Amino acid sequence: MQPYSRSGGTRKCFYEFQTLVACYTSADTSTKKECTPQFDDYFECLHGYKERERTRIMLQQLKENEKTKNGVTAQDLFKASGSVYENLDLVKK
Repeated sequence: MQPYSRSGGTRKCFYEFQTLVACYTSADTSTKKECTPQFDDYFECLHGYKERERTRIMLQQLKENEKTKNGVTAQDLFKASGSVYENLDLVKK
């Protein structure tokens, strides 16, 4: 994989690719299963399946909250833009 993109910077997933190759070629690695976390990171960087799934679930929950008038709604998130992550309980208060 070439490290440079068409725009001249590094490719989007080049660093994940480097860590994957370093794991595969390391003398300490006896099986490919040891490199599964690096492969998962590289695969996620290329395709973004987990990120899209999390976004889909979050939007589904926001729509459900709008219908039931329970929990955090999209309007609440826009009003309190500084505390978005606290409202979603992704960061402890």
